Amino acid sequence: MDDTALLRQTIRRCTAVLVATLSTLGVSLQSPEEASYLLMLAIVSMVYLAVEFIKVSPPAENPGNPSSTDGEK
Repeated sequence: MDDTALLRQTIRRCTAVLVATLSTLGVSLQSPEEASYLLMLAIVSMVYLAVEFIKVSPPAENPGNPSSTDGEK
């Protein structure tokens, strides 16, 4: 991955952490009837974080084998 993709991934993960934290705090401060949407938001963001950290990154390309666009002139 290049630097831009890593930065975007980091921003998405940090945003998910903030959403999970704030929605969990909101659930704890509201009555159970009013907190259903916040509870769903907290669960979805936590599932997203779990999937992001469990997901296996694809193997790096072999630098010894040039791609088809590198060899063309």
